[in-house]
Amino acid sequence: MKVALAIAGLVLICSLSVFAEIPVQSNFETDRFTGKWYGIGIASDADWFQAKKNKMKMYTTAMMPTAHGGLDVTLSIQKPDGCKVIHDIYKPTGQPGHFQYTSSRWGTMHEVRVVETNYDDYIILHFQKTKGTYMSAMVKLLGRTHYLDSETVEKFKQFCLQQGIKKENFALLPVAEECSAEI
Repeated sequence: MKVALAIAGLVLICSLSVFAEIPVQSNFETDRFTGKWYGIGIASDADWFQAKKNKMKMYTTAMMPTAHGGLDVTLSIQKPDGCKVIHDIYKPTGQPGHFQYTSSRWGTMHEVRVVETNYDDYIILHFQKTKGTYMSAMVKLLGRTHYLDSETVEKFKQFCLQQGIKKENFALLPVAEECSAEI
């Protein structure tokens, strides 16, 4: 029993150290990051992702700065039964471009890092999700328009591979009808 607990603790510590090495955009500027973005690509090592990825479609994200240096984030996803809206507040961690939030839907803790952005065209975001001892990673590629150049998409794919996410766990999302929810 003690050996099993020690191994579980070691795995958790190693996982945390891997996530601690995720790069964050240097000189991150929250005010240039805000506005409307389209979810173009997504990749994850989460157990549920493989079964769901082929059903996913492009979504919109609106990001607005908060008074305390965080982000007010609203995702709008078109579903067969209508528009689904998810709202979260990303709280600053003290490092520009690194945020935390607790999912209002699942109660999971998320670490969000802006890995790379040029503010005008694309963002690569890294999410670390934790619930109890379960941890997973997700990488999202967002764009200001529905389409990004192949070089940017390849950059997203290479970053995912560097994070240990397998190619079969990548999804480039097809364009979908936008939700009627206000963004």
